[in-house]
Amino acid sequence: MSSHLSFLVAKQIPITEYLSGLGFEPAKVLGTDCWYLSPFRDERTASFKVNTTLNLWYDHGSGEGGTILDLGAKLNNCTLSEFLDKLAQGNYSHLSFHRKSSAHNDEHKLRIVDVNLLKSADLLYYLRKRKISVGVATSCCKEVDFSIGQRIYKAIGFPNQSGGYELRNNWFKGSCSPKDISLINNNSRRICVLEGFMDYLSIIQLGPLAFKNLAADADFLVLNSLRLLDRSITHLQSHDEVNLFLDNDGAARQAKHDLTNRSIRFHDHSNVYQNHKDVNEFLVASEKYTLDRDSTCRSKGMKL
Repeated sequence: MSSHLSFLVAKQIPITEYLSGLGFEPAKVLGTDCWYLSPFRDERTASFKVNTTLNLWYDHGSGEGGTILDLGAKLNNCTLSEFLDKLAQGNYSHLSFHRKSSAHNDEHKLRIVDVNLLKSADLLYYLRKRKISVGVATSCCKEVDFSIGQRIYKAIGFPNQSGGYELRNNWFKGSCSPKDISLINNNSRRICVLEGFMDYLSIIQLGPLAFKNLAADADFLVLNSLRLLDRSITHLQSHDEVNLFLDNDGAARQAKHDLTNRSIRFHDHSNVYQNHKDVNEFLVASEKYTLDRDSTCRSKGMKL
């Protein structure tokens, strides 16, 4: 991909393809309009529209819209030029730089090619940078080969309860369909709730004493997206004790407000890592915890 990528060429990238690579799929399709749950907030009714003919988006919730450049800049909290540089650097090399008719969009869908034991040196190195040990990673994750178009990539795969995977590597953060929550069942009356699987791995890596044994032998529910909070309600209601380890941001605060409105009683433990965005950032910044202590994953596996 040329480092001199022009705004004109970048605007030809299908917005639906870009969103799909980030793990967002339409909630409904009406003609040339694809409707999504907004990527900028939690909502139950899709209000984010992409017109595939015009290749433009419009967020009815905020009144904002524009091209893929406007969308990318907003999602990445950067300027249009900075987002263009991200594209030019190859961070989105799977994207097509030519508008496609809807009949050809399937060529660029993410597909799982193979699933194996996690052993890729590059993936394990990426996890070590996140202070996740080999023992924890290989106990909880798989190595997933996935394709977008004609190219095949590798990612760390974390399974959800519907057979899909959350996918991560040093440049990609996405998922494959079906998107769903992940439930780790240890037959406990206590459940710990986290936004993403990297936070789950971090709690296992930190060990039970880091959170005063709250996570010891508990069930774990990994949302994989705050947009899936509704799917967690039944699981939370079935436990006597609910412990939240969500991010320190506005979206998480709204999620806690929504749970309160649903009469879900919970203990919020975000104050433990209040100076950090999430549990993994807390782990990375904690010199006390090193990979010399190779924690063992205590979960009994995914309840699928």
